[in-house]
Amino acid sequence: MKSLFKNNPLFILCLSIILFTTCKRETVLSDENLAQFSESVNPEDIRHHISVLADDSLKGRLPGTPEYDKAMAYVANKYKEFGLKPFGDKEGSTFYQTLTLRNSVVKNEQSFMILNDTDSLQVGKDYFYLGNANEVLTEFSGELVIAGYCIQAPEYGINDFENLDVKGKIVVIFLGAPSSLPASERAYFSDLATKIVTLDNLGAEGFLFTIEPHISSRFNSIYNSMKNKGFESVLLPSGKALGITDYGTHLKFGGVINWSTLSKLTGITAEEYKNYKENDSVIVQPSNTIHINGKVLSKFNEFESANVVGLLEGGELKDQYIVHTAHLDHIGIGRPVDGDSIYNGAHDNASGISSMLEIARLYSKLPSKPKRSVIFAAVTAEEMGLLGSKYLAVNPPVDQEKIIANVNTDMPTLIAPLLSVEPLGAEQSSIMEVVKRSTNLLNLQINPDHMPEEVRFVRSDNFNFVLEGIPALRMKYGLKTETSETGLDSIINTFTKLHYHQPSDELHDAMFNFDAAKTYVRLQFMNSYLINVSEKKPTWNEDSFFKKFKK
Repeated sequence: MKSLFKNNPLFILCLSIILFTTCKRETVLSDENLAQFSESVNPEDIRHHISVLADDSLKGRLPGTPEYDKAMAYVANKYKEFGLKPFGDKEGSTFYQTLTLRNSVVKNEQSFMILNDTDSLQVGKDYFYLGNANEVLTEFSGELVIAGYCIQAPEYGINDFENLDVKGKIVVIFLGAPSSLPASERAYFSDLATKIVTLDNLGAEGFLFTIEPHISSRFNSIYNSMKNKGFESVLLPSGKALGITDYGTHLKFGGVINWSTLSKLTGITAEEYKNYKENDSVIVQPSNTIHINGKVLSKFNEFESANVVGLLEGGELKDQYIVHTAHLDHIGIGRPVDGDSIYNGAHDNASGISSMLEIARLYSKLPSKPKRSVIFAAVTAEEMGLLGSKYLAVNPPVDQEKIIANVNTDMPTLIAPLLSVEPLGAEQSSIMEVVKRSTNLLNLQINPDHMPEEVRFVRSDNFNFVLEGIPALRMKYGLKTETSETGLDSIINTFTKLHYHQPSDELHDAMFNFDAAKTYVRLQFMNSYLINVSEKKPTWNEDSFFKKFKK
């Protein structure tokens, strides 16, 4: 007996837990015991979840299809297996938070844009409309002005509207944001939704964004891709649609103008654009008044989908909640590549869902209830514009002020040993202190976002919680290898180029490192657990730009 248990870490952990729970109703694992407990992550379970969710039979998990419903059922059944309670509604009657998605497609043959009351601009050549999620018919009229990046941020010394009144105007905007901004703030101001809110608050009539001169040839490919596909939005219980084509109170329309057309109308040159972007020069407004009026007619089609939501009830502070999110959807069936038209989404994001399911299993195996409750949400329609998480964040099954944090898992990119991480958004709140503890326990290095130009902070479901004032974390791979601080850079770039949103994103062992998957799940579970059992709720840093969203 003595030799059997000597130096057995699992036995020591269990014995310490038993002794501790006799004295205290809720066990709070020490950092050492937490690390030992998280060793029970099972890479084979992660692999199995991915094999089911990324199988050809699910046809790319497109919301609104029978195959997506099967993916939802798989997640719901796992929730049941782990002892989670249904939490799709406030009554706890179902795992499914049902929602309605609206597809809006512009009827180009019945829409138009007229220049100076005389000349019609040509759709698909000069411009195209994005549609309007809340209005079938929109008519507009106004003077054309240029507002650059469309940023109003005096705290960073940036104001594209300093000498520009856009009320009642049609505003040309550039995508992106200055590289001088910190990574998360750059992501926020690059987001088209942020620019739309800014213009709406300033009373603009509409907007047209343009594509950078050196890649202006993409105008045609984007138009051809979107003219029949349209854009999705999600309907709130009030009937209002939220999404990229929800323009708020004053804005009436949005669209895209070809760079060559813009240059011909206003006289702006590629050199002026470059000087604005690189040297912060002032945009020169058109010398002559340019008046545009038009009509946008849209066609709506609506369909149902759902977030799959489960609850693990906490103890002492069970009325406070941490929300785990991972998106369940992918993009379905598309253009064939090498004879394969199923976009399986093994990495994006079957791996994220699988990681979240394993985190839920770990929580269910804790020796006692955690201090706070944990909501697990497999959200829909992320690929359509973060719509499922938008609905969840603004319409949660609990009072919103009771949600203290979001931990999001989206495409971890589990392709190599995990030696460093980039905790997107953590630097904005006290969550970074938690990340420092967990990474230290796993001997992982913390790095800043190595690709701020990709604005990853706003491109996943965590961002919708930030906009509601809730501190959030999105954990991404760092670049460190055994031999180099940036050794994964070329590997990740190659992987992304070949497999991101491609039919080749499938489950092949050569494309996954399941030891790294175990480390990743351990890390995200530790982050969540340490937030959960802390005496204090996460708080925004005093100097955080995103603190302003706190409610």
